[in-house]
Amino acid sequence: MIWMESENMIKTTRESFLPFALPSISEEAIDEVAAVLRSGWVTSGPKVKEFEKSFMDYIGTSEAIALNSATAGLHLSLEAIGLTEKDAAITSSVTFTSTAEVICYFKAQPILTDVDRTNNLMTPGTLLETIERECVFDGKILRHKDTGKVVRAVLPVHLAGHTCDMERILEISRKYGLKVIEDAAHAFPAIHKGKMIGNWGDLTVFSFYATKGITTGEGGMVTTNHSEYATRMRIMRLHGINRDTYNRPGWYYEVVDAGYKYNLSDIAAALGIVQLRESDQFWKRREEIAMRYNSEFAEISGLKLPEDDLQGKHSWHLYRIELDPNIAKIGRDSLANGLKDRNIGSSLHFIPIYEHPFYKKKFKFKKKNYPNASRMYDRALSLPLFAGMSDTDVDDVVFAVKDLLL
Repeated sequence: MIWMESENMIKTTRESFLPFALPSISEEAIDEVAAVLRSGWVTSGPKVKEFEKSFMDYIGTSEAIALNSATAGLHLSLEAIGLTEKDAAITSSVTFTSTAEVICYFKAQPILTDVDRTNNLMTPGTLLETIERECVFDGKILRHKDTGKVVRAVLPVHLAGHTCDMERILEISRKYGLKVIEDAAHAFPAIHKGKMIGNWGDLTVFSFYATKGITTGEGGMVTTNHSEYATRMRIMRLHGINRDTYNRPGWYYEVVDAGYKYNLSDIAAALGIVQLRESDQFWKRREEIAMRYNSEFAEISGLKLPEDDLQGKHSWHLYRIELDPNIAKIGRDSLANGLKDRNIGSSLHFIPIYEHPFYKKKFKFKKKNYPNASRMYDRALSLPLFAGMSDTDVDDVVFAVKDLLL
């Protein structure tokens, strides 16, 4: 710590910047990647297959498809269920743009739900409210009122690692004939009602971006128990070619559709294999830090802390707080700036979809339909939380937050 005098206060500043998230890369992982680099086979090959098998076994599904991003996974999931420009899909207003943008890839209509105040998730209640407000059902087909497009899918988002009520969301979705594609970018290794996320919906999409619970640098995985979806996605992830390059019998292959370049490399998969083996210890450390924060911040006025997942296991991907501007000593932006002054990073998850210029202009979403999302947007902040944080790092965050808010 460096103590700095100002006219009115004394504050502490770290010597180095603490980001809100960093990957934890072990020497074993580095050695595994180096071995792949020396092997001569660096694109999709044996390590991708090994990673898929290990992930499938960990989650407990019959299929796992490795891809170069979670966005690719969301895109191919919608492609696999046959989404077209004549269709629509429902997702949360509080998510990263990729969940909504993949719907736009098909020129389909994104429909947004509001979220609950506690965990900022799509709930059975907000899903039903959205269906009643935005859609019409003739007993067989659910359509978007304004465009007449057929609603084909629901994309619930497990925000920060807290899980949506999948059992009831599935009940509602089945009633209206909708496929369920879970955005689980934040939900590894979360459990809902005794079953791992990855086993609930028709398809589930995980992210291995640099800030996620496990990382491949860039990458993602789709899990499913539907072999027909998995077969389609494996073809479409590599140009619509019907045979993998690795172990292809001879030079002959056939392009059966206009696919995409979404395959994961063996270099990335090698990192993922080791990260997956280390994932339980990563989660335990994140949980330990989250519980320390909860204990230290419990008595701060106007500060809402994240809740543990009482219906399962929280992944603790993020530690999101909310500041009540009517009660807290300072507002969210002042807290973020104060942390930055002390060399501590933070972030916001997320700017609601309807606030972004593209979605405002293209779809004319009405802010009044999302009061809880708007409330979150004025109050939320994510504090540093990652497995590689030292006890001193955690102490610095605790001291800084208390110094600013007490």
